[in-house]
Amino acid sequence: MSNKFCFLNVQHNFGNKIDWNYCGQGKLWNYNLQYFNFLNDDSVISSERLELLKSFSHDFLNNHVPPEPYPVSLRIINSLLFHLLFPIKDDKVKRALMFQINYLENNLEFHILANHLLENAFALFIASLFIEDKRLNKKATKLLLNQLDVQILSDGGHFECSPMYQSILLSRLLLAIELSTQSDLCNNSTIDILRENAQKMLSWIKAYSFPDGSWALMNDAAIEIAPTTNQLFSAAKFLNIKIENYPLRESGFRKLVGNNWEAIVKVGPIQPSYQPGHSHADINSFCLWFNGKQLIVDPGTSTYSISEQRDKERSTLSHNTVSVLGMNQSDVWGGFRIGKRAKTNLIKDDSQRLITTVYFLGNKKNSHTRSFIVSANQLVIIDELKTKKSNIDSKSIGIIQLEKDVSIILENTRLRLNNSILVCSDEKISIEESEYASSFNNLQKSKKLVYPISTKQSVSFKFL
Repeated sequence: MSNKFCFLNVQHNFGNKIDWNYCGQGKLWNYNLQYFNFLNDDSVISSERLELLKSFSHDFLNNHVPPEPYPVSLRIINSLLFHLLFPIKDDKVKRALMFQINYLENNLEFHILANHLLENAFALFIASLFIEDKRLNKKATKLLLNQLDVQILSDGGHFECSPMYQSILLSRLLLAIELSTQSDLCNNSTIDILRENAQKMLSWIKAYSFPDGSWALMNDAAIEIAPTTNQLFSAAKFLNIKIENYPLRESGFRKLVGNNWEAIVKVGPIQPSYQPGHSHADINSFCLWFNGKQLIVDPGTSTYSISEQRDKERSTLSHNTVSVLGMNQSDVWGGFRIGKRAKTNLIKDDSQRLITTVYFLGNKKNSHTRSFIVSANQLVIIDELKTKKSNIDSKSIGIIQLEKDVSIILENTRLRLNNSILVCSDEKISIEESEYASSFNNLQKSKKLVYPISTKQSVSFKFL
């Protein structure tokens, strides 16, 4: 049996013995090792998957692997799904699984809340159905319905406003629906509430996704972590859940649509205010899809490690918006922390014109107002700044991050992107080396457009 694993685009070979506590590739890599998602990977023969589960269970029962609620939650679900296809008969594996269910029930992540607590709720709910425990089911159902009510916004978006976490949690919800319909423990009222939430969340991901199913990777988001839009839609079809056309509202995003082009714009504030760990300082940022693919992309998320790279990827200067005097809109720090917050004012909100003002660090002395003006074959962006100008040496600049394969042709003061989009600007646009991440630990070299702003600037995209 091979003890070589690849998570987050990083490989590690353990040789003869797996160290389930190994953090040499970072804590998130170790979490992925402990999630046991590979239990449901059909490319690995079932006997090898079972041996991995036995190895972990042995170390776990001998106190060699300290439990943590979040990986325990995912491991419980993956173990039970594996058991559904390949019934587990090993007593140590069964004892380890029951120990983890009992541990999770008594160690719910109320100190973290958000997607962590919702994952806890899904794990306990699904476990209660498998072990047919009425008491646990009652407790888990109450927690699950409460957290869905708290965390799922009116427009169907998860309140951490990440398409990645939206899709992960939606997949759990669809699984919970399928299993609950096969159990005598769940009444119709509970199933109806689960289905209503799934319908809302599916409608959100439909509205947020571009026509090819891709996402603007805003806030903490990366591909290859969550199910794709098409996979979620297939599961919804199997469960006979209808997907509606809900507009993006409370989640703080808007979609602008023209002739064969679409843009996702972030206009909402940091949310939820009490758990902003997956938020970025990127209000008024946008991503652009045209003629079959994204051409202007979010810088993405390559790491969760507390580092300069993590701070950079959450910063205003890394996003497709404007940094006033080189500042961050909100004080992002410590990997998952935010100090002073930007405030926003949504001035105009319709299909032809979208205008939002962001006040840096909540201070009205430094603000950026961005207008998006939409027509069939053109998108015009107008930026207006108000600053206290306390730092004369600092400059305000706008950033546009291009997808790695976008070609650029200079035409005097104009640019052509992929020979199909004409970009015009009041001020000269410079082209600089850049990088972005569509997945973890996978920075890709690219180009970005940079333009200076004093008080007002206009950039137009004409789609040819």
